[in-house]
Amino acid sequence: MASSPPSFVTWFRSAAPYIHAFRGKTFVVGFGGEVVEAGQLPTLAHDCALLASLGVRLVLVHGVRPQLEAVLARRGLEAEWSEGMRVTDAQTLSCVKQANGEVRIEIEAALSTGLPNTPMANAAVNVASGNFVVACPRGVHDGVDLQYTGAVRKVDVPALRGRLDAGEIVLVSPIGYSPTGETFNLTVQDVATSIATALSAEKLIFMIDGPGVQRGPGRLLRELTLSSAEAWLQRMTAGGRPRPSLTPDIARFLPAAIDASRR
Repeated sequence: MASSPPSFVTWFRSAAPYIHAFRGKTFVVGFGGEVVEAGQLPTLAHDCALLASLGVRLVLVHGVRPQLEAVLARRGLEAEWSEGMRVTDAQTLSCVKQANGEVRIEIEAALSTGLPNTPMANAAVNVASGNFVVACPRGVHDGVDLQYTGAVRKVDVPALRGRLDAGEIVLVSPIGYSPTGETFNLTVQDVATSIATALSAEKLIFMIDGPGVQRGPGRLLRELTLSSAEAWLQRMTAGGRPRPSLTPDIARFLPAAIDASRR
């Protein structure tokens, strides 16, 4: 017998406490359409299948920013923004629907693979999508009508829990519907944060581009308390001009993480 166990046995022993701790708990994972565009979807699907097999209840919230920009370009339309928010008129909403449909299908296909001798072999992952999010219009901001750009009004918690109780991975697009049947364009961070807080999720995880929150070049901050995250964000925006460390992704997702922690 070897003097020391194989590395995978050592790894499995070290992972065992986390497997026990998170079995039956809910993770909400928000990620942009860049994950799909960059070809990282198979890896994400493997990780999700592994977590699901260990008893973690998963809600995936995807974005479509690059895919939407591509659809707009093909149709010869230009994006309009106001105070960092997209103005979604009727033509843009049509593009939003197309982009979301394409991305959702790609994600469902990735989670459906089950080739032998791959991480997805015999995974048998079932994916549920649906109208889990009730939305309302954001209205007029700084004199600009955002039209079909919306905000989360309510999350259908019983419906989500029903799908999770059935052992399914729930896949949610950044789209919401009003009681009158209107469709609204939402943001990944709004949907993911609203779902995570409504479900009292164990973890809310945002996957972003770039190195993350840093104290200086190459100095990644791996842990932040709520107060230190707020202080870091305040320093990065002091004087009205964001510093280079405040990347677009961090500017979107760190405030959402802070909001989720507060709630």
